[in-house]
Amino acid sequence: MDAEGCKSYDFWASTTSTTMRLAGLWILYRVALALYNISPFHPLSRFPGPKLAAMTFLYEFWYEGIRWGKYTWEIQRMHEKYGPVVRINPEELHCDDGDFIDEIYAGGGRIRDKHQHFLTTTAGALSYSSFGSRHHEIHRTRRNAANKSFSRTQMKKLEPEIHELCQQFVEKLLSWREPLNLTMAYGCFTADAITKYCFGETAGFVSQDGWKKNHRAAVEGFTQSMYILRYAPWTRQMVYVAPYIQDYLPEHMGNLFKELTVKMPRYVREATQGETQGRVFSHLIESDMPDSEKTIFRLSGEGFSFITAGMETTAAIIAFITYHLLTKSEVRERLEEDLMDVDPFHLDWQNLEGHLYLYGVIQEGLRMGYGISQRLPRIARTEDLIYKSEDGKYQYVIPKGTPIGESARIVHHNPKYFPDPFKFKPERWITEDGKRNLHLEKYILSFSTGSRRCLGINLAFCELNLMVAALTLRVFPKMRLYETTADDVRYDHDLMIPMPRKGSKGIRAVVLP
Repeated sequence: MDAEGCKSYDFWASTTSTTMRLAGLWILYRVALALYNISPFHPLSRFPGPKLAAMTFLYEFWYEGIRWGKYTWEIQRMHEKYGPVVRINPEELHCDDGDFIDEIYAGGGRIRDKHQHFLTTTAGALSYSSFGSRHHEIHRTRRNAANKSFSRTQMKKLEPEIHELCQQFVEKLLSWREPLNLTMAYGCFTADAITKYCFGETAGFVSQDGWKKNHRAAVEGFTQSMYILRYAPWTRQMVYVAPYIQDYLPEHMGNLFKELTVKMPRYVREATQGETQGRVFSHLIESDMPDSEKTIFRLSGEGFSFITAGMETTAAIIAFITYHLLTKSEVRERLEEDLMDVDPFHLDWQNLEGHLYLYGVIQEGLRMGYGISQRLPRIARTEDLIYKSEDGKYQYVIPKGTPIGESARIVHHNPKYFPDPFKFKPERWITEDGKRNLHLEKYILSFSTGSRRCLGINLAFCELNLMVAALTLRVFPKMRLYETTADDVRYDHDLMIPMPRKGSKGIRAVVLP
């Protein structure tokens, strides 16, 4: 071997040796960290749970990233074995006690941060939205600027537009003769409602021919990408070069990144600078937020979160309620009786809220449809949380700075609060003396609760009341399910939102002449 060859060999040998040493050090560090995580020195060492879950995130990754969204099932099994508070990964606890919800999701100025592990599912501008805000103070600044726009008073002003859109949607349904996916169809209604309010004009999904074109591609892009982003966080950076690598990305990630970097900035720009003067975003621009919070980039993330939350979850709940009303004639007949005095062509949200059985149907739809089914961890940054079970058997001090959450999928089926929890029973929401069973509402996590409760809750209830009433009085007598079984409705796994079994074509129906 000549001198030049020797130099080349020495270089690669040295590089390989250095790389192996670094890899060895990294492996030693990971092993040491895993051992520390289950040692008595770790602040969460006294909390029960599988040792493998406490050692490394690989346990969680197996259920979420490999088995695809199945960790909630495993967390439920942990609670059955270990009790109401369990350790589900090296950093995080999970609780199955509805009476502790107000502590975990506190309001009233008590600081609650989000867990960064949870937020790695966001990318690009979405990371700078209210939804993607990690720290309490930043979230408060962003949330306060938008609160007025989504108040109940503002929704009452918007109600005539929602009513008009609802009637337009029902007329289209009644004239439709082909089988349709209900979540897709209802998503056209909810997407038009939120885009009209956010950007000043509807996206035209209800008035289009058919039902397919709406924002679901971007929403599915977000849900299908969430575990990739969470366990391979470097992929989040691809959003910034998405326009240049669009053709090389998986379709769902391409749809998500295109929405964040191309479509949403255009919507926000037109709403804030164009003739439409979209109300929500005009208000945000006029608010007292710092100028750094009013950039098109950041507001694009806010817009995506508004559209996603305002479209998919409400549409899915309406579809879920539709399934149960079409399969349970006794429930539908009682609801029709409850709405006998309602004019289906002139609906009034406030009047509908006075109808007890309608209230029960909607609340039961929220309970069993979940909204967001995955756990929503919060961090009490400045205070220890004291947990004590009702029977006194379990007592814990949860150290400040510890992520802890609850899951709608678990607490909504706790028989302690909801006897016969897998049965659709609207009457559980009505007390014996004929009033709303408001006590049960504290156990519903469909909109989260506390300081980070869903911003669009008033819009959602307006839509739910108007649409369920209109469908019950005008459409359901002519609607039949189409090739849909309980397996198409039953929860199977999490993609942030509840998903049915793999291969399901969703809740489908046909409207008869």
